[in-house]
Amino acid sequence: MVKATKVIKAKIVHLTKIKEKLLTEEYENLQKFLHEGGNVKLYSANKQQAKRYYKKIKQNREYPLSIRKDLIKIHNRETKLVKYWVRIPVAGKRGGIWLPVKPHTDFPDEYEICESKVIKRDGKFFIHITIKKEIEIKQSYSSILAIDIGERVIATAVLSCEQRPLFYGREIRGIRRHYAWLRRRLGKKKLLKVIKRIGHKEKMIVNDILHKISREIINTAKEHNAVIVLGDLKGIRQHAKGKRFNRIVSNMPYYKLTKMIEYKANWLGIKVIKLSEKYTSITCSRCGEKGNRPYQGLFRCPECGYRVNADFNGVKNILKRSWEYISQDGVAVNQPLTMPLSMEATYFNRW
Repeated sequence: MVKATKVIKAKIVHLTKIKEKLLTEEYENLQKFLHEGGNVKLYSANKQQAKRYYKKIKQNREYPLSIRKDLIKIHNRETKLVKYWVRIPVAGKRGGIWLPVKPHTDFPDEYEICESKVIKRDGKFFIHITIKKEIEIKQSYSSILAIDIGERVIATAVLSCEQRPLFYGREIRGIRRHYAWLRRRLGKKKLLKVIKRIGHKEKMIVNDILHKISREIINTAKEHNAVIVLGDLKGIRQHAKGKRFNRIVSNMPYYKLTKMIEYKANWLGIKVIKLSEKYTSITCSRCGEKGNRPYQGLFRCPECGYRVNADFNGVKNILKRSWEYISQDGVAVNQPLTMPLSMEATYFNRW
């Protein structure tokens, strides 16, 4: 059993004028307390949370209202307005206020509430509720889903039962490049506020893509009853070559994607095993000899003549290496790790 955590994002809706006034005052007084200090009208526990979490305050930045876990209540009332109601403490209202919310997903039957945050975005309030639940991680699987976190494509996956490549996030690199170009142009014009605004937009676009990628990966693992084997990210930035390419790699959200995959897998009881990616990008997945990459997207083996997509070659090596790690970890996998000759030929002739 492991304790898995999950953040449920909910929009606060249908506020009465009184509740909206109380919530707005609590949120705005938090900003005054953090930026100006002094004695402001703020619920005592919320003030303590602010002191605990926000040590360094940046100018012109708004901070979420952090709510202590023992002060949050969630009820499933099935009212005409909404299904869920959340109670949070505010100054000036004994017992706090009940807020109607629309979460992006239903709450489970049993869970533990953790510290959560109220956020204001574009004039609207949202609450991010962190919950924790005990999950039993499965130890027996039908196949393996190997994932290579790469530089050209953010994630390449392959199932041991199918052995065909699945490419994710090709567009992220282009998005990063586009916004970097925009920032350079705006920087020359000294438009700092616009740079900040587009940075927020870029983050939202990329995060949305990462959530979709991680969801697709988890759905694939669930559908095929697969244990997930994830290449370790250590050293990926050190291997970037060239000033421009190093900038692109440094901005790629590898760590965030890895964490999304891990927590979503744990929530469904799917085991995630990490193993080193060392030499997987330069080793031939067919004969095991050292190969080379004439350019970023192609792997070529001088020993056996194998030519294949470099990311696919890397993830195949992770898949082969995973068998030993899985056996040591006590996980049972029934699917043999063999590639059909027809499939091998398909990706050999592709290049």
